[in-house]
Amino acid sequence: RSCIGVAVSKTIEGPYAHLDTLVYSGMTANEGTDGNSKRDTKWDNDYLNFKDLIEKGSKGGGIDAVSDDWFKADGSYNTAVAPNCIDPAIIRSTDGKIYMSYGSWSGGLFMLEIDPKTGLAIYPGVDGTDAASGNRIDRYYGIHIAGGNPTGDNIASGEAPYITYDEKAGYYYLYETYGGLTRTGGYNMRLFRSKNVTGPYVDAAGNEAQNSSKDTYKYGVKLIGNYAFYNQRGYCAAGHNSALIDTDGARYLVSHQRFDEGTEFHEVRVRQQFMNEDGWPVTAVYENRNEAIANYKDDQVVGTYEFINHGDGEKDGSMIENKIVILNADGTVSGDEAGTWKKTDSKDGYDYVTITLGSDVYKGVFFEQTTDLGEKAMTFTAIGNNNQSIWGSMLDASDEKVAEVIASRISVPASTREKITLPTELSGAKISWASSDAGVISPEGEVKSPKAEQDVTLTATITDGTASSKKDFKVKVYAKPLLIYGYNFNKSSGTSVPGHSKLVEGKAATLEGSAKVVTDAVRGNVLEIQNEAGAKGVNYLRLPEDTFQNITDAGYTVSMWVNLSADTFEHSALFEADAKAAYPMTRIGANLIGRINATDFSDAMGNKLIPADEWHMVMYSVGTKGIRVYLDGELVTEDVKDISGCFNKANDACIQNATDVMVGAGFIWNDEDVRGGKFDLVKVYDGVFTQQEAKSAYQKSVK
Repeated sequence: RSCIGVAVSKTIEGPYAHLDTLVYSGMTANEGTDGNSKRDTKWDNDYLNFKDLIEKGSKGGGIDAVSDDWFKADGSYNTAVAPNCIDPAIIRSTDGKIYMSYGSWSGGLFMLEIDPKTGLAIYPGVDGTDAASGNRIDRYYGIHIAGGNPTGDNIASGEAPYITYDEKAGYYYLYETYGGLTRTGGYNMRLFRSKNVTGPYVDAAGNEAQNSSKDTYKYGVKLIGNYAFYNQRGYCAAGHNSALIDTDGARYLVSHQRFDEGTEFHEVRVRQQFMNEDGWPVTAVYENRNEAIANYKDDQVVGTYEFINHGDGEKDGSMIENKIVILNADGTVSGDEAGTWKKTDSKDGYDYVTITLGSDVYKGVFFEQTTDLGEKAMTFTAIGNNNQSIWGSMLDASDEKVAEVIASRISVPASTREKITLPTELSGAKISWASSDAGVISPEGEVKSPKAEQDVTLTATITDGTASSKKDFKVKVYAKPLLIYGYNFNKSSGTSVPGHSKLVEGKAATLEGSAKVVTDAVRGNVLEIQNEAGAKGVNYLRLPEDTFQNITDAGYTVSMWVNLSADTFEHSALFEADAKAAYPMTRIGANLIGRINATDFSDAMGNKLIPADEWHMVMYSVGTKGIRVYLDGELVTEDVKDISGCFNKANDACIQNATDVMVGAGFIWNDEDVRGGKFDLVKVYDGVFTQQEAKSAYQKSVK
């Protein structure tokens, strides 16, 4: 539930007084509560504004009725089409009208007209279609301009809209931010533009923002990903921005910025922007230091550059792999990319650059800036017809410097149990490898798990021309996962189900409600759970509170055999561990979506349901690199990202603090319990299974 209000003051410094609430979201069609709140969420409560608006009617500045589209069949709020009311921003159009853009995930981004005399909303009153843009109009929420969530699973991201009008370019520019607001959540800004304030907003590839609810990564120019130039600070999660065109015509992008330093610390960053040849604002490589762009001689821009392509990933929180490119005097591009480039005068005090790599054409500017090291460097920044942004920062072209930069680009995982791909060539340089213990990690990257966790040092020798450089990588190799608690249901006594363990003394699980052990024709003694529709925390199996207490950065694996009834709700939890209906949380649902939210988060989003009324083995492994989900020993989905913070006990929301551990139920999102299901061989391990181990576990336990 969320809302947007307005406060007023005679001066910009305040004090501000509350005036009214404009829009609400998260209400329901029926009486009820959500989470730990005791407040009724039905739409007709007096603390909401719907009853007052209905009394006014659509002809009197209100609405005639609440919309059926706002609610699902069960009466809950319909996040498929209705927005989350947060992140408002104001834009005045060229005809003098004022609009508020807002919204986050859920039903997408909306615009609502604001009365300039009162500061209150001018509600459309009736549903329809915006004549100028063709965008959908909601009677209460306004004009839909981007995003949405047609599946209702909050898969399509998008929040924090900001619209600015550039009089010189003649366009309204819409910024929004995709991904999750964490260092590794892939938070990134997207850019669209329109000749009309209500849209349609279109990206550099010609896609309309209003259609971005599916394949969201394809929509919007991605401005900045997670990156680091050689020997400089690593930058992550640039987003939730505003944009400023100053009175002198200078353009600036203002956003918050996290860093590749293991925490969620953030700062505000300001970067200059410049119009490219096609009327798109490109963003400067380094932060604003009030440096003036200029026209440059050819010999100032020809050279070797560290090259970053920010890509198009919607939620990719990994650090971008840097490359090396050379802008040659003959107009060719060589190095890790091949193509052509040209410089032309913008006639506006700076130079355009056009870089063509295959079928992708990037247009931007050259700009000499000061790096984070305090050194001057020529840079280029450009936007492509593929919605990707590229940056370059010029390097000292000596063999020694190039070898150093290449060495910095080599990436080796800090921990593993699986084979490591060790590069033998990069940007034309040769790379050889040595290992401090070839029996655990070979120079070819083969890995054999030791009996106990062990550190191995890999040494890369990089040779470029006449120069050579070495770099060591310390790799932690985890031991094979051991069983924390396991339950085969061969024996039970009353509500107690004995457990076994390879790490500690086995502890019993508890049968809650009518959950019981029965005899199955295929698998023998198994757990049976039966619940009425809508049951929450009624009949399920409770595991010991300390199940996750001693989890380390080696991760964990949960496996079980399940046989679900056809009427089991797809979001019902097969397994969940949380902290009394609060985070930290980890779970896997009947829809095979594996999740963790414990300081960091990861969602392995599947599109496959467990076949009903037959036995299948479900397993999910969660480690510092993300989540893998298996069905009958085969990988069905995964989410690869750095979630090491989930396992750091210094964080209050670390996964070790998840003490409510359940099979067949989950409290975190108020989903109903499994309606009908049988479970066998429920196991929790203290490490991540390899894909081969997952397949072997299935083969050994199938009946």
